[in-house]
Amino acid sequence: MTTILAFIVVLGILVFVHEAGHFAVAKLARIRVLRFSFGFGKVLLSVTWRGTEYAISLLPLGGYVKMAGGDEREREGAPDEFLSKPPWVRMLVAFAGPAMNFVLAIVLFAVVAKAGYTLYTFPNRVGGVLETVAVDGGRVPAPANLAGFEEGDVIVAVNGRPTIYWFDLQRVVNANADRKLAFDVRRRGRKVTLEAVPVLDAETGRGLVGLMPYQTNDVFAVAEETYAAAAGVTKGDRVASLDGRPVATFNELLSLTVGLAPGRHDVGFETAAGPVAVAVEYEGGGAEEFVEKLGVVCGLLEVRKSESWLGAVPAGWERTWEIVTGTARGMVLVFKGRVKVTKALGGPITIARFAGETARAGFVPYVEYIGFLSVMLAMMNLLPVPVLDGGHIVIGVFETARRKNLSARARELVNAVGFAFLVGIIALALVAAFTRVFGS
Repeated sequence: MTTILAFIVVLGILVFVHEAGHFAVAKLARIRVLRFSFGFGKVLLSVTWRGTEYAISLLPLGGYVKMAGGDEREREGAPDEFLSKPPWVRMLVAFAGPAMNFVLAIVLFAVVAKAGYTLYTFPNRVGGVLETVAVDGGRVPAPANLAGFEEGDVIVAVNGRPTIYWFDLQRVVNANADRKLAFDVRRRGRKVTLEAVPVLDAETGRGLVGLMPYQTNDVFAVAEETYAAAAGVTKGDRVASLDGRPVATFNELLSLTVGLAPGRHDVGFETAAGPVAVAVEYEGGGAEEFVEKLGVVCGLLEVRKSESWLGAVPAGWERTWEIVTGTARGMVLVFKGRVKVTKALGGPITIARFAGETARAGFVPYVEYIGFLSVMLAMMNLLPVPVLDGGHIVIGVFETARRKNLSARARELVNAVGFAFLVGIIALALVAAFTRVFGS
């Protein structure tokens, strides 16, 4: 029930704000708006004012704006009809919807920045450098290893942008696959600048460099139904050894799992009650499997972040712009065939699932998710596809260039092609969503 309600609220807010943008500019342009409805389907309540019916409809999944002369088949040629207006006016009306979604995102991200949130991350210190990274089912040399990174390096900035925590580093690297990055590193008291080009992970669309964060051996959390949980290990305990071999950091434990033979292995912990040995039945799947079965997270930092209202709005703008540029690069990679379409696209199932998860996580994650989807909705609508806002803008540019409107027949044909393309995208999104949910 939480998932369903969260999904309805998300969709309702995003679509209503989008349509409100179209409505406001249409009114300013003196286009006759026949109906502005909150929700779809059967009209439950309505009032007419100055020629426009304001309605509340049965399904609260957003809303819609019905303008006079918006369809060639209903056009009468009156000057206050949508298609009777000059192309530049129709372009403004089309752009107003996505523009309102961008504004909503900035506001929501500003609210998140002001309300504050807890960030779980690692220090900006390198705990290990991989020799290779997994890409497209194989392994390629890790850019960080080729660049000369060393364990213990402290990364203070990337392309001049400060990286206070590992999270800051991840955000820059993830968003810049195939782009050269300059890393400002503090190494044994001196400054070193290293250059690396993150490789593209086609599964996620993110950049990879092959750096591991520094992790102390202090236990931050213990997963349920794992070997550590069964042995009574709790937050604040410390990892001490693997098979009797002392480890000073969690990174040392990870390095010892390389080439580790399958079978039983004992991980020693220092606890308030004294030493505890946790037996792990290891099947030989590498560090990821070993850590998952052990069930501990070590070395995490819990950082509380918040902004004043003076700093919240710029933070909201920065976060919105970061998503816009990252999404734009992702779209380019998809069209180039560099990122798998089924991994890049989501659908209503994916949106609903994450809406439910973020709603259960609390106010801040839920608001941030709505802001993220608001940017996604704006950018999807700006795609140059007929029937979408971007398609109307492209048609307006074309009509302005030729100084003549499209004929009714040409407009219907273009819209039919755009509708077919849109149906195809929706079908791919549903396939992608089912693939993620059912793993097939």
